[in-house]
Amino acid sequence: MTKRVTVHDVARAAGVAIATVSRVANGVPTVAEDVRARVQAAIDELGWKPSMAAQSMRGVSARMVGFIFSDIRNPIYSSMVKGAESVLTEQGYMLMVASSDGSSERELALLDLFRQRGADGVIFAVQDESNSKVLAKVRSGSLPVVLLERELDAQVNAVGADHLRGTRQAAEYLISLGHRRIAMITGGRGNRVARDRLLGLQQAHEQAGLPVDPKLLRLDGFSADYAYRETQMLLGLSDPPTAIIGLGTPLLSGLLPAIRINNLRVPEDVSLIVSNDSELAQLATPPVSVIRYDAHALGDEAARILLRQLKGEIQPERTRIQIPTELVLRGSCAPPRTRR
Repeated sequence: MTKRVTVHDVARAAGVAIATVSRVANGVPTVAEDVRARVQAAIDELGWKPSMAAQSMRGVSARMVGFIFSDIRNPIYSSMVKGAESVLTEQGYMLMVASSDGSSERELALLDLFRQRGADGVIFAVQDESNSKVLAKVRSGSLPVVLLERELDAQVNAVGADHLRGTRQAAEYLISLGHRRIAMITGGRGNRVARDRLLGLQQAHEQAGLPVDPKLLRLDGFSADYAYRETQMLLGLSDPPTAIIGLGTPLLSGLLPAIRINNLRVPEDVSLIVSNDSELAQLATPPVSVIRYDAHALGDEAARILLRQLKGEIQPERTRIQIPTELVLRGSCAPPRTRR
């Protein structure tokens, strides 16, 4: 059997104390350059790798940050990951990405895993903000956390897009065109994004003195299949919507075929606005109006806040940074037929 190389072997080969090897391995800047070079040469020659668990026990930074989100199939998270990764890599941190698949139990397991592996902190897009076990874990402070697009009753900082304003602007625009039957399809009832989107829709209707018909609210999914099914049900109502707001990147690929299969056209028969710009939105006929925001900037800002926390520059408080949204109008909206 091959003998496992230890820190003692490296210290002996380099002619230094074990503590010096530890300081070199963890990037402590106070080590003299000639000593650092000698230790690094011994590490390379022997192929020694420091124990991450031991580093964590000693309180030594592993230079690693975790990123937990709910659905690996949602392309919006790819942009967020890229934004966070660019900042963290520049500062010498490695980003480890994990999908919870919408399971609170898996979120708990991932938080424990990152803590055990010595992660310095976690960027966390929690699925269910009301889950008591997840809330208790975050409140425990066992791992520094920055929330992404979420809100918890805990002393944690957060970053999110201004979904309330974006949804309100979209609904106000449709109302200005004469629409009075506006449906909304989205998901995530248990998080800040869903609450803000619903509130934005309600505020636009209240300002116009209009009621929101609960039958036009479909708030339980982000998948294309969910959008396809719910759009057909909406269009089959005795008093169907004349406009649909679909909030979630995957929804558009279900919305469009559901409208077509009902022999309806955009915008002649139904106006359409979706969130998160995409190639499909741009290349559809006609191009689809969108509520656009910079997902890359969300990840970037979350990483910067976490790094500032790790450096002690800011405290984990209930501070929220909001990224602006903008309504990009294309050819998918028009007055309803009764107003032409």
